[in-house]
Amino acid sequence: MKRIIPLLLLVTTLCVQVNAQGYNYMGKHVLFNANVSISPSWFNPNPMSRHLVNLPSHAQRYLGVNYWVTPSIEAIVWKKGAVGAGYNFYKSPFKGRSIYYNDYYFDYEYRDFEGIITAHGFNVFYKQYLGQTIAPLGHYLKFNFDGFFYHYITNNAQEGKDKLFAAKVEYGYDFLVFDRLRLSVGASIGSTFGNIGLALKQMTDDDYGLSATINDYANARMFMAYWFGIKLGVGFLAF
Repeated sequence: MKRIIPLLLLVTTLCVQVNAQGYNYMGKHVLFNANVSISPSWFNPNPMSRHLVNLPSHAQRYLGVNYWVTPSIEAIVWKKGAVGAGYNFYKSPFKGRSIYYNDYYFDYEYRDFEGIITAHGFNVFYKQYLGQTIAPLGHYLKFNFDGFFYHYITNNAQEGKDKLFAAKVEYGYDFLVFDRLRLSVGASIGSTFGNIGLALKQMTDDDYGLSATINDYANARMFMAYWFGIKLGVGFLAF
């Protein structure tokens, strides 16, 4: 986190400086955004799991969702485009099976585990407006690069941390209300840059063996929450 804040401040400063003499919308070119992205979580425990335990299994499957919280600052750099940077937050339970050394039998064994993964990070993006629309409203394509620094802990006292990077493309529409308030909706598809083999096998219910580490399961969990998303956002055209 100590590295993320200076990075976001640097990117934001550069965005504002680049745009200082450039295009603006009604004299304003900087927006502050509050965004949430959700995706279905049919095959994994998720933040909704503990609230759905009394429902039938099919209801738990379809009502369980992943979520990402991604506030950001955005600067219009020309009449059809904007750049920005923001903060990422993700938290979810996850589960798997990993290998342990049994001191009593002097041998290795496999045990099921459950845990919690928490990720903080950053995002930088470029947004291209399409057709006859101009920034900051209308149809757009958004190209996003994300960095995550995550920590996990399991019910058998295993703990670890790592980093993961990702990229995605989002298509959406921005609505501007009273020339100040912006409402956004979009859909994205992308991938993390870690080992996604375990995630793909889990998604297709293949036999994925027992060689995966806890960190592999953490990476897989984040990929399955990231690869597809529906974004809902509120922004404010500040200055």
